[in-house]
Amino acid sequence: MRAMRKASKTLTLMATIGLSIALVACGDAPAGDPAQRIEAYLQARVKGDVDRMITLSCAAWEPSARLEATSIKGRSPALDALACRTAATEGNTAFVACNGKIVTNYDGERREFDLAERQFKVVQEGGEWRMCGYRST
Repeated sequence: MRAMRKASKTLTLMATIGLSIALVACGDAPAGDPAQRIEAYLQARVKGDVDRMITLSCAAWEPSARLEATSIKGRSPALDALACRTAATEGNTAFVACNGKIVTNYDGERREFDLAERQFKVVQEGGEWRMCGYRST
């Protein structure tokens, strides 16, 4: 009986240690891939989904996300050949480079905005990567 209690305590201690190690290893890692977050942000932008854009943005970028959502509203926006990758990571900040374009049409005029002209700044906030501005290339 005593041996069974000792074995039970040992198993409980080992499980607790294992869980603690797993939580520490994962605790500081933000959820998601920065490049995928920017792709989701851009998809929300062309759909005019302001709420989704804000969800994907850092707190400081929320007003800008609102402006970006309205800047192409009513212009039939679409993404053309979107592909993003994480170009650099510096501490809790990542920079994402994208290829492709946002294409708009307004009064018969087609305009293209080349996504490769600047990198997207993505920061860790609330345990996730979030859009938080641009860096010129």
